[in-house]
Amino acid sequence: MRLSVFSPESSTQLLIDLAKIYQDYFPPEQLTHESLQALIENEQAQFYVTLFNERHLGALQVQITEHQALLSLLSVRDLTRRRGIAKNLLREVEKQLKSELVTMLKMSLNDIPEEEKEGLTLFMQAAGYQLAEGIFTKSL
Repeated sequence: MRLSVFSPESSTQLLIDLAKIYQDYFPPEQLTHESLQALIENEQAQFYVTLFNERHLGALQVQITEHQALLSLLSVRDLTRRRGIAKNLLREVEKQLKSELVTMLKMSLNDIPEEEKEGLTLFMQAAGYQLAEGIFTKSL
């Protein structure tokens, strides 16, 4: 399976796919095209997606401050979970951030839906992140 990871340009297909990716993450009122468009166009953060067969399967938001990056909104479409999509997305984003001289990654567990926390904790720890006081960290 060849996945590509990139910062997307807005398109109708992207907005449709993001609504599917985030259907268990956001309440329905935040899954409108306008809300999702605002997420993509947020100038305070970079937004990455994973694409396979012209469908966006996973997404991640990154805010960079000096040499630190705060990861958020990591999610993979429900139908495609447990196939390495999030692992590939995270790995490719980490490579990109390292090339931008980011040395520390952080992600808060507080913003994660309760039913996703256990699975995400196992996933992030397997990806080399340490969890302390509700914050995942990893040095690059």
